[in-house]
Amino acid sequence: MYERRVVAGLAMADWGPVTGSPVVLALHGLTSTSEVWSAMAGALPAMRVVAPDLPGRGGSTDVPTGPGLPGHAQAVLRLADELQLHDVIVVGHSMGAFLAPLVAAKLGDRARSVIMLDGGVAPARAFLLRRPIVRLVFGAATRRLGRKWSSVEKYARATEGKAVANRPDLHQTMLAWSAYMLAGPPGALRPRISRDRLVDDAADSLSGPATLGALARTTQPAHLIAATRGADDNAAPFLTDAALEAGRAQLPRLTIERADANHLTLLFDPSVPAAVARAS
Repeated sequence: MYERRVVAGLAMADWGPVTGSPVVLALHGLTSTSEVWSAMAGALPAMRVVAPDLPGRGGSTDVPTGPGLPGHAQAVLRLADELQLHDVIVVGHSMGAFLAPLVAAKLGDRARSVIMLDGGVAPARAFLLRRPIVRLVFGAATRRLGRKWSSVEKYARATEGKAVANRPDLHQTMLAWSAYMLAGPPGALRPRISRDRLVDDAADSLSGPATLGALARTTQPAHLIAATRGADDNAAPFLTDAALEAGRAQLPRLTIERADANHLTLLFDPSVPAAVARAS
């Protein structure tokens, strides 16, 4: 069970005991919400897991904040300050993994460690990752997502169906994620996403300034779990071995492991709560 409320202007989910430490501060990906952390929180029942809907998503769709990942980091810092979070394990997935170093740097000695899931390290540079191309690709994707949907089932199938095609056990979880994301009358549901914010964040994460270097001025342990496959089980990994080695060169203390999962199913891999438990 978890509690939902608004803190520092951000909608958030709060799992586990209110007291005790460390606390997990979980940052979701580009088109996700705090709902994606339910599996990790369930695997860590003795730990408090705090997960905001980042600006432009879910219950925080209309939250004003600064541009790009630095704007997100400032919004998350305000939440951490209001909740008086100390001894924090910062965990981020996808876009959240690029955001996590910025948040940890702002928390300073309040951050115990940083765990990045399939992100944080710049992907191998390619033509498709140039900023104009990223904006074009994600602009088209958000137009598709932004239309009206007749049911939660259809939205879940269109957005996450391919990624979990080999995981029927995750069907109900995908429906729960989608139900939280969608709003509106039956038969005319729309995702609670700011399309402009999503496109800007995609460009900032994939082709903007690297964020891993923010950890170079800190001493917290940093760990990255990379998926062996990409957007689905037939896709190449988002982070190649060369990209991971480049990340380690940028931050020599970075530790890395691969998990047998794709970019989305990594959120359900036992390596994630295991890494959090080790960090605690």
